[in-house]
Amino acid sequence: MGDLDNLNFPTMIGRYQVLRLLGSGAMGSVVLAEDPRIKRKVAIKLMKLDAVRTEADQHEYLARFQREAEVSGLLNHPGIVAIYDVGEVEGHGPFLAMEFVPGKPLDGLMKAGSALTAKEKLRILAGLAEALDHAHAKGIIHRDVKPGNVMVGEDGRAKLMDFGIAKREDASLTQTGIFLGTPSYASPEQIREGTVDSRSDIFSFGVLAFEVMSGQSPFPGTSINTILYRIVNEPPIEVQPPVLGILPEGWRRVFSKVLAKRPEARHATCTAFVRDLLDAVLDLGKEDRREILGLMRSSGGSPLPEIVSTSFDETMMVPRPEPRKAGLAWIAALALAVAAGGGWLLFRGPKGTRLQIDSLPTGAKVFVNDLAVGTTPMNQPLAPGDKLRLDLMGHQPIRYEVKPGEAPPPFPLQPIFSEELLDSAPQGATVVLDEKPLEGVTPLKISWNQGQAHRLTLTKGNLGHASDFGPGEVPGSRVFELKEATTAETRQEPPLDPNAPGTLHLAGGFSVRVKVDGEDMGELSPGGELALKPGSHKLELTSARHFYKDTRAVTVIAGQATALTVPGLATLTVETFPGTGKVLVDGRDTGIESDGSSIQVARGRHTITVRGPKGTRTETVDLGGNKGLRFPL
Repeated sequence: MGDLDNLNFPTMIGRYQVLRLLGSGAMGSVVLAEDPRIKRKVAIKLMKLDAVRTEADQHEYLARFQREAEVSGLLNHPGIVAIYDVGEVEGHGPFLAMEFVPGKPLDGLMKAGSALTAKEKLRILAGLAEALDHAHAKGIIHRDVKPGNVMVGEDGRAKLMDFGIAKREDASLTQTGIFLGTPSYASPEQIREGTVDSRSDIFSFGVLAFEVMSGQSPFPGTSINTILYRIVNEPPIEVQPPVLGILPEGWRRVFSKVLAKRPEARHATCTAFVRDLLDAVLDLGKEDRREILGLMRSSGGSPLPEIVSTSFDETMMVPRPEPRKAGLAWIAALALAVAAGGGWLLFRGPKGTRLQIDSLPTGAKVFVNDLAVGTTPMNQPLAPGDKLRLDLMGHQPIRYEVKPGEAPPPFPLQPIFSEELLDSAPQGATVVLDEKPLEGVTPLKISWNQGQAHRLTLTKGNLGHASDFGPGEVPGSRVFELKEATTAETRQEPPLDPNAPGTLHLAGGFSVRVKVDGEDMGELSPGGELALKPGSHKLELTSARHFYKDTRAVTVIAGQATALTVPGLATLTVETFPGTGKVLVDGRDTGIESDGSSIQVARGRHTITVRGPKGTRTETVDLGGNKGLRFPL
């Protein structure tokens, strides 16, 4: 207690007994204390009001302090540091009593060059993604996502902290034209306008993930102005050498999207970004992938080294156009508060059993008793009588009531089909949907699957129009204006190099692994492109996840894109009686039982086998759409 005596700290803060000082900064201190009623260790953050020079600034910092308590009270997630209590100590100002999290700051681990494996890094990102999506579902925007605000526990799990400058979507603490946060992790719109929504957090999370995976910043610079300029105007740097285990093309595709300058061009959620990143990783096993997606408990590991975070020195308030420091050094104490000690605090959630919630396809928003809790796949404490609702853009919602002794099954989400009228000006245009010509010309009525993305092309003579639609988007009553195509002559471009590479553009409902002339080119996602030299090539397309395999020949033309189409997906449900068995598709284990469980399979002909203790049954089916099989075993 000697250090506390020298700093004139009280021995009691509220009902909490002060044990020792954890850290101190210009704006406040953090101490370790104990709640004598329940013998729980807590970290208490104290704010120094006398360190704030003006009354206006004092009001601002008090508002942020109160906001952190209010925001944290709305959040209940194992990946977010919990706030237990808020109060005021006479002569010492306001205080927050928060979860004491043993662990090490992520930025410190990165700076120390800790040898985290790719799996450990992806587990950290998966946990943070789920925590951020939980906050966004509650209408909370963090606004300062960075490694210094992340703690890594001794079991490798991540905790997001410091919601001091977070805001609710219906409220604001700062004036327009000012952004709060750390320049290196700010989004373009945060820099330009000072206004943010959840997509700004997604951008900041993308910067964090770029650094965690590569050890490099996507927008490096020796000055704040240089960094801000690159974030607003330049693409992320090329990583040299490439990240081990991820093809450069897959890396560029994933991070070009999450770090897009336009918010609407980014991934819809943080977990969608992590799933996309996982698809680009080559050397991750099926079980490891399932563990990361399900945020299963860590298998353990050696304790993390003792490291102190220093990133808080970079936290700034930057008005346009010139940056200035806001003096938030006291936030550093929060990093120290959770950086000491050992062990991991268990999940504090609603009473009930923690169960897996999954859907086909994944990415559905999950509501428990009409409260948003995250997206599939996820683990969630559930009790009998809880009412689940799963919503996914372009799909019919599913409702389910938890029954005693039952775990919710994987929910097959059915796409919404609507009748759409495709019209153009002028009319009479031919229609190509997802690289397939349709019979008839505009105006043309068609059946539209809202559950998948679409590419629509309309042409009439030298006039044309092309549009991309995401899941849930429909043409509606739009009349597409046909315009004259721009040619190389009208653009006055130089003649095309006959040796210039062409591209393959993947159109379809799922990612495939591509081999070109026997060379493995890695995963290609829908909408992705693969550069190839001109000429004829033999392609081998496979998707282990969706039981797809095809071999074909293509001719690539210099400087032109060639469509590479794969079939859509169908939901296959298998049920046998009186017993069940293991389900195989085309001789490969699906991981499901024939108890009415479902799996998504590429459309086409497949051999379905069920192996049970009472025998084996094999059937060949043509999947042109969703299909249910039920037969005796």
